[in-house]
Amino acid sequence: MPDARAGGPVQAGAAAADTAYMDASGRPIHSRFEDDPSQADAIDAFVLALAERVDDLQDTEARGDWPRLLERVNDLASAADRVGYPVLLQSAAEVARAARDRHAELAHKALVELTEIARRIRQGHRGSL
Repeated sequence: MPDARAGGPVQAGAAAADTAYMDASGRPIHSRFEDDPSQADAIDAFVLALAERVDDLQDTEARGDWPRLLERVNDLASAADRVGYPVLLQSAAEVARAARDRHAELAHKALVELTEIARRIRQGHRGSL
C-alpha cells in the first residue's frame, strides 16, 4: 500500500494485474468489487468524492505544489486500491512519478489521463444512471 506520509512511491498491487478492469476502450470502468454487497458503501463514497478529489489534484498541479500533489495522489491511489479500481491506481502512479521528478509536462499529461479515467469510473458507477 502506498505510504503518502513518507512520500513513498505509489505501487500497483496484485489487483493492478487484473486486466478485466483496465481496458483502454473508453468504456465505463467498474470496480472489481462491484458484485460484493459489503463494498457497496465504500465504492459509492469513493465515486461520489472522486470529482472533487480530481479537481483538487488539478489545482495543486497548476500551482506546482509538488509535495502536496504527491501526498494527494498517494491518498487517491490508496483509496482506489481499497475499492477495486486498479486502472486508477496505475494512473495515479504515473502522476506520482512525475510529481516526484517535478516534471511539469509529464505531471500534466498524466493528470489529464487520470481525469479521463475518473470520468469513466463515474460513468460506470451504478448511481450515475
